[in-house]
Amino acid sequence: MSLRKIVPPTMKELFIKEVERKILSGEWKIGDRLPTEREMAKETNVSRTVINSGLYELAQNGFVEIIPRKGVFVGDYIRNGQLNTLLSIINFNGGKFDKKTFDSLTSYRIYFDCECAYLAAQNRTDDDLKLMNSIYKKALESTNSTERFQLKFEFLHAIYCATGNNIYPLVCNSFKKLCITFNELIYRILNYEPIDYMAELIDTIEKKEPNEARKVMYAFLTERIDELKQVYFKD
Repeated sequence: MSLRKIVPPTMKELFIKEVERKILSGEWKIGDRLPTEREMAKETNVSRTVINSGLYELAQNGFVEIIPRKGVFVGDYIRNGQLNTLLSIINFNGGKFDKKTFDSLTSYRIYFDCECAYLAAQNRTDDDLKLMNSIYKKALESTNSTERFQLKFEFLHAIYCATGNNIYPLVCNSFKKLCITFNELIYRILNYEPIDYMAELIDTIEKKEPNEARKVMYAFLTERIDELKQVYFKD
């Protein structure tokens, strides 16, 4: 058994987390003006350089809006945020999804994953099939849950690549952290990491049966989601 290397957070990361906490807890509301950089540096005992860099990253994720000559204000992070914004919200909730976020994410997964399974069965190449089978074999042999989370994402990415659409794999990559987080959640709640669907899905893609591929992906996703929902929101 081995332990992962522990890396302490930087001052910028700590500053960002503190500002996110203020905003996500409702202590600082949308439209509120933040203290000046000088005031925040004094209060937190952090350099203004770190404060400035942290505010820029917060602005990139929609948490704040920087208006020249006026100041820094709490932003509408739901409208203007990115995937990192969503991850911050999830982490603030202790890794737990609220029901609306859960339903929104799973709706996205069902729609796009099923569509990509359909297109993969239409457009896959022999190399695509070799890659999918290789990943599936590694997943079967792996006894490490963290490695299997990664392999499940690689399998999904391989399906997105097999669609023949150059943009879909980029979309999949942008959701990588979220996909792995969701796989970890399934494992933590349901105590298993299903991979059997991979073989059935590969079979339909190999036979170029797009409708069947879509059905396999839909059945797998909806079954897992319904099962997870019953446990996750039982209270």
